[in-house]
Amino acid sequence: MIKYLFFFILLLSPPVLTHEIKPAIVDITIIEENASIEFKLNAETVLSEIDASVYVDTNNSPQSQKYDEFRGFSVQEIEELVIKNKSKFINKIQINNESEIIPLLLNKVETFDEANEEMPRDTILYLNFELKDSSFTVQFDKEIGPVVIRQFEDLSKESVLFTSYLQPAEKSPLLSQQSRSSIGKTIIEYLILGIEHIVPKGLDHILFIIGIFFYAIKFKPLFLQVTMFTLAHSITLILASLNLIFIPAVVVEPLIALSISYVAIENIFQRRLVVPRYVIIFIFGLIHGLGFAFVLGDIGLNTSQLVISLISFNLGVEVAQIAIIILASIIFILPSRQSWYRAFLQIPISVIISLIGLYWFIERVFF
Repeated sequence: MIKYLFFFILLLSPPVLTHEIKPAIVDITIIEENASIEFKLNAETVLSEIDASVYVDTNNSPQSQKYDEFRGFSVQEIEELVIKNKSKFINKIQINNESEIIPLLLNKVETFDEANEEMPRDTILYLNFELKDSSFTVQFDKEIGPVVIRQFEDLSKESVLFTSYLQPAEKSPLLSQQSRSSIGKTIIEYLILGIEHIVPKGLDHILFIIGIFFYAIKFKPLFLQVTMFTLAHSITLILASLNLIFIPAVVVEPLIALSISYVAIENIFQRRLVVPRYVIIFIFGLIHGLGFAFVLGDIGLNTSQLVISLISFNLGVEVAQIAIIILASIIFILPSRQSWYRAFLQIPISVIISLIGLYWFIERVFF
């Protein structure tokens, strides 16, 4: 039975990170009357005409085969294709001042190699435009998907003046050389980013939380486990976001997958535990915090409101986690009181979670 269940899971469980469409990131720097833009995106999705507002994973798109063909091209070939089809990219960005659309000039294209062809790679378009008026807005074609806008004080990109997370086709607030994010907007932006990193994008983190939940549907064990996890991931999230510690993703991502498998296996053999559950949860929480920090590393922290950005993102993660536990409690509170609960729900679901975690671990280490 377990053998067939394992193969069923391998067929259905989606790979995490592979073929994922990440939000495009746009860095803007304004110096006097000249504005420069670094537009970082997955160029293959644009070339293959995948709608990133609809699909999170390229495998789910009807154009997935075309995407895979482009993904097999060399870095130089992609750069040449982007330059050849530059209008396809530039036309997806609209810079508006009060009276007109401002034309963009493409200066350079740079694609970064990724040895694993299953992983997405980044392409940066270096653009600039003349700033005739003091302020302007930026809007992207819906097919680009969500976009993170960051405005820097100068070309060193050490100080972030403004950040905004735009939904597909959403127009940015007015930007100028003196742009600053309000405290309220920063809180909302990073709170939403934290929530979205768990639901719907963090399937591995969701399974870890569900693994914690199935240890025991009682207030005290749940409260202690969630407290340990929250405390631990908050520590490493803050330290990693401030560049005080660094562990590469090739180490962290497999460990996150292994943590999912481990907590689920503990649910099955909970009467034979040697190391206290809460110590294990704390250790794995430290690892998950590093995973959360990778997201903030891609998006960037608002350095003018650093503490608020960090707290808001972390709060968003907690809101999503608590929502998952509340939903699971509503679904399983009555079954948990039945004599058949452990044999027919707790153990089988834990087995499924542990096998998915093991599959992801093997995939992230060997493929």
